[in-house]
Amino acid sequence: MKSIKITESLIESAYQIARRYYEADGKIRITDARNELVKLGLNKNSAVDMIYGFKHMLDGERYTRNLSEKATATYLRCIQRDYDISKLQNAVSALRQHIEYYQTLTDTPMSGQVCILAQYEKITGVTDGFFISPEEVSFSDPLKEGRTKSVLVNIYERNPKARKLCIEFYGLICSVCEFDFEKKYGALGRGFIHVHHLRDLALIEKEYEIDPIKDLRPVCPNCHAMLHKSKPAYPIEELKAFIKPRK
Repeated sequence: MKSIKITESLIESAYQIARRYYEADGKIRITDARNELVKLGLNKNSAVDMIYGFKHMLDGERYTRNLSEKATATYLRCIQRDYDISKLQNAVSALRQHIEYYQTLTDTPMSGQVCILAQYEKITGVTDGFFISPEEVSFSDPLKEGRTKSVLVNIYERNPKARKLCIEFYGLICSVCEFDFEKKYGALGRGFIHVHHLRDLALIEKEYEIDPIKDLRPVCPNCHAMLHKSKPAYPIEELKAFIKPRK
């Protein structure tokens, strides 16, 4: 079968078919939805990936089959247009889980997907700081419509292995305020924490070999934001001095 160019128009068609399948709640068979996409030129595997990718996005579930950057961006844009904020937040969460999963399988950076994630985390307010802290990436107002604008963004890649080693050494307690997400939220908070770079990557502006024990610390999102209120970031011990004792 001759390969075809996957255009944004084709992705939008795939989105509409996937949406009909999702909203039919079992009244449309996956094979019928797949065959519609095959008629448009997608192969069977890609067609199924596009349908299930959409379903997992709306349900906020991790998807394991990769969608292209163009498909990811188009799906999120269409979900933002057609659904309420909760569904968009689900989709952002699903994308984050997908990137997290894929980076356990390969050392190849997913810079494009990470950039898309950062943009929509900014829109929805959904973030865990795994790849990017909102203070480190600045986007022009993404909610304005009707004007074409190019935005150049520097993404400083995080190494998931370094994060894992940092957490194994220090645990999941905030190094500043000692907040414990699992203790506060139970199963929902299990495994959740930001990881802060003591050496600000945005100021180093180059690749360097990181020491997960010397260069990283686990911190909660609030303290992470407060650390970045200064450029360069406040030292952790200095930020601790700002915390007022509870009366």
